[in-house]
Amino acid sequence: MTEAAVVSADAVGMRFGGQQAIDNLSFEVHDGEFVAIVGPSGCGKSTTLRIVSGLATATSGTVRAHGSEVMRPLQDAAMVFQAPVLLPWRRTVENILLTAEMRGEPAAAHRERAGKLARLAGLEGFERHYPHELSGGMQQRVSICRALLLDPSLLLMDEPFGALDVMTREKMGFELQRIWTATRNTVLFVTHSISEAILLSDRILVMSPRPGRIKTDIPVALERPRSVETLKDPRFGELAVTVREQIETT
Repeated sequence: MTEAAVVSADAVGMRFGGQQAIDNLSFEVHDGEFVAIVGPSGCGKSTTLRIVSGLATATSGTVRAHGSEVMRPLQDAAMVFQAPVLLPWRRTVENILLTAEMRGEPAAAHRERAGKLARLAGLEGFERHYPHELSGGMQQRVSICRALLLDPSLLLMDEPFGALDVMTREKMGFELQRIWTATRNTVLFVTHSISEAILLSDRILVMSPRPGRIKTDIPVALERPRSVETLKDPRFGELAVTVREQIETT
């Protein structure tokens, strides 16, 4: 593990019953990086996130976070799932504060930050709304704010925009870029969208079909901040072709 690596996976394997889901998977994620993971369905992308977070234990190999082997759920990490999983009886800020309460910390001590995150995420004016009063995209913003409340060094995102329509998904990508630019948490991001991976990430890790392993590591050398104009850049199209070829070839 290099000195600047926040996460290091070394020859990680995972079996479910008699089936090898992941095999000899190795990669690093460095401080402040936004790294996307793409690959065919069933290759182990989500399982990889669960192993990195400590929510699942690999059957072989080692995962380290900040130099220490991951043996249990990480305290300095947060996870965002495809569904926002908000409590329907709590308003926006109270849903954001749930992270602090689950850690046994007083919500009042984090209320100011919760409000700032809500504004940063474009939720100003909706701080006292219940989940059913928010659009799907806004609910997912609340979920992201909740994950960022305690300023985790590592943010793990498992297809967070997968349930949204195409236009909302693209808008949420730009919103996430804006939030990440302000917070600079290290991000490991699973997606099925090649364009989303290119738009958001510094590097793209392409996984092979099951048993999943890192097939290639593709740098995304596009200037930030990225915008709608970035989508028209010929380099964007070239990267999309490269990533697609890597996913589709065995």
